[in-house]
Amino acid sequence: MENLDHRDQEKIAGRRILAVTEEELQRIILDIHDGPVQDLFAALSQVNLLQQQIAHSHDPECDARSSRLAGIAALLEESLNEIRTFLGAFRPPEFAKRDLLSVLRGLIIQNESMTGNTVEFQVTEPVPQVSLPVKIALYRILQEALSNGYRHAGVKEQRVRVWTEGADLCLEVSDRGVGFNPPPLVGPTATERVEHIGLRGMRDRVALVSGTFDLWSQPGEGTRITVKVPYHDG
Repeated sequence: MENLDHRDQEKIAGRRILAVTEEELQRIILDIHDGPVQDLFAALSQVNLLQQQIAHSHDPECDARSSRLAGIAALLEESLNEIRTFLGAFRPPEFAKRDLLSVLRGLIIQNESMTGNTVEFQVTEPVPQVSLPVKIALYRILQEALSNGYRHAGVKEQRVRVWTEGADLCLEVSDRGVGFNPPPLVGPTATERVEHIGLRGMRDRVALVSGTFDLWSQPGEGTRITVKVPYHDG
């Protein structure tokens, strides 16, 4: 990278970090699947076996024990279902093989299926080809924004727009939900609170691909997230 200036080197490093982070995320998901998920399944199998043994015993306390075991089994099953849902949401969508609109549409369909919400998807053609890091960043930002709308905004409908503006590719996610007072995301007072980790993650992903991130929201007025990234700078 001898012929590149410092700014260009930072851009390349940032894009590499984004791709590496995605690889690390998939490794974590695999570790969870092969570790805690299997342990929980084994524990559930043991509880079910104990229930069967108690059901065939003549112990006068068997009803109480069976009831407690049923409660434990229900908790284990709920935990397994939640983890599997999480792992399914973060399954790699073959970023390298599919174009941007394909992975975004797939995410929206998945979100609607999992939440029962409706997502209006508007695209102003043409949409240019983008680099892998940009594709990853926009996908994960949309994933977080849709999740936030479902969990916090109290809405059944969300809107997603994709368009170009000059040399930028733009993504907007909005709803007419409860809204909130956004924390500062830039400057010396930028939030570091745990509950804002998702917002910081979106901000940082955009920065890694040399884009801009804007969050607008007001109580009772809904929320709008707008992302702009240069699509020509691969």
